[in-house]
Amino acid sequence: MGRIYEDAKAWFEANYDDSLPVGTWWSRLAASGWGFPQWPRGADGLGLAPSEAAEVDAARRDVGAFGPPAGIGATLVAPTLFVHGPEALVRRYVPAIATGEELWCQLFSEPGAGSDLAGLTTAAERDGDGWVVNGQKVWTSGAHLAGRAVLMARTDPEVPKHRGITFFAVDLRQPGVEVRPLRDMTGDAEFNEVFLTDVRVRGDDVIGDVGGGWAAAMTMLAIERDLDAIGHDGGGDVLNDVDRSVSVAEMRAAQLAGSSSGFSYATGARKDEVVAGLVARFADRTEPVLRQELAAAHAHRRVLDWDAARAVPPSLGKVLNAELCRRLRDLGFRAGGLPSQLSGEDAPDGGHFQKLALFTQGMSVAGGTDEVQRNILGERVLGLPREPRQP
Repeated sequence: MGRIYEDAKAWFEANYDDSLPVGTWWSRLAASGWGFPQWPRGADGLGLAPSEAAEVDAARRDVGAFGPPAGIGATLVAPTLFVHGPEALVRRYVPAIATGEELWCQLFSEPGAGSDLAGLTTAAERDGDGWVVNGQKVWTSGAHLAGRAVLMARTDPEVPKHRGITFFAVDLRQPGVEVRPLRDMTGDAEFNEVFLTDVRVRGDDVIGDVGGGWAAAMTMLAIERDLDAIGHDGGGDVLNDVDRSVSVAEMRAAQLAGSSSGFSYATGARKDEVVAGLVARFADRTEPVLRQELAAAHAHRRVLDWDAARAVPPSLGKVLNAELCRRLRDLGFRAGGLPSQLSGEDAPDGGHFQKLALFTQGMSVAGGTDEVQRNILGERVLGLPREPRQP
């Protein structure tokens, strides 16, 4: 570790206090730039490279300081705004994202436009100096909590489908927005259907250019796939709606007492902790095959952490994380035996592993299937011939 690590550690040691309200701590982090050091200077960041930001994160963890907000707004929306702008939207929305005051979601997939995202039919039509949106989205993570969303909508049906899409910021706290939960096999309802009926969007809430939404959406998906390599939650910090008035200590205690969703385990770094707890309780670490599988899982995690600090193709991290989920699932079943197959609060680990195990296969689909990611790597990274397309 170098100077960045030492400077960050000194700041966290001097400023962190777990008796502070969560909102006060997050505001202090945002003002300092140490919360999101990879963000640009002047936008609650320090303009650090990914490897330098990783040193800051290591310093924070070594001090034991609570992390910054880790929802979709912080991990996906703000970084996309930095690339595509305009600057007015950065100034309008990033400060409340950095302090955890506003939660966001992504209105991307539709019932008939999943893998073929460009086939979306949700339409935005001009209305004076704004837009009116009608359509339906599905598999929207966190829509039941979010106050704002990024939205892909068709604004020109007469041009090729990739060129007729515009990317918007939309206020979900208005008439015409209906959110319906979708419960998955774990029993959780992290996903939702969202119905949009005559929903209004400000004319200056276009991200990037009108008709240029595909580029902005691909930037966001690339960031999402990159994050999938290490987990959206940064190892256990807050993803969802919180009471910003409670102390950091109270928030941490509530996290430890609560049961996370299968979604948060599989997408986050906590999956390592869940399986490690099962291994520690039930497994014989001297058993040769288990010992080898533990070593392989550890090596796999180290590769993902190494990737996270470097400019590797996002699709690579996405595929590797899906594989790590499967590896840890199988390891948990081997280590835990019959008890690992139990679910619910009366299971030996409170049912945490069972949620992870059930959700694992979804990681090969969410954010782009493994097959799509391998095509991207083959065609765009390795320069292999394109897969034949249907006429």
